[in-house]
Amino acid sequence: MYSSVSKGIALLVVISFIGFIPNSTAQEKTAITDKIEFKVQPQQCVTLRQGRDCFATITMQWQKSTEQSLCLYQINKKQTDNKQQLRCWKKSQQGQMILEFESSDNLIYQLRTQQGDQLVAETEVVVSWLHKNTTRRRRWRLF
Repeated sequence: MYSSVSKGIALLVVISFIGFIPNSTAQEKTAITDKIEFKVQPQQCVTLRQGRDCFATITMQWQKSTEQSLCLYQINKKQTDNKQQLRCWKKSQQGQMILEFESSDNLIYQLRTQQGDQLVAETEVVVSWLHKNTTRRRRWRLF
């Protein structure tokens, strides 16, 4: 004997009540992002064929409310044990770097503390392609 309006109101009350239930993982993520802001533009590089190097100019920026000494590292996703230090900032609240990106693989960029080498922030630049690399040969025929 309920009308469709009262069913809609009851559903709205339930949905709004679920929104007020605290979610610990959501709170943890916002707490981490409150500490540092790390942006990389663009986050995707597109090449014509799979397996070819992709070229782009990438701008990296970070900002933090307190001063800290941080270093920027580049890591190839296929060779995670090999990290390359790109630049360090001493007792800074912000930093910026412009980098010429050239890779056929996805690369990870990390901000780490100078002392203790602790991970502070991380992002990835994804390499995509328009055409899949095919191994078949094209044969030309006149007839």
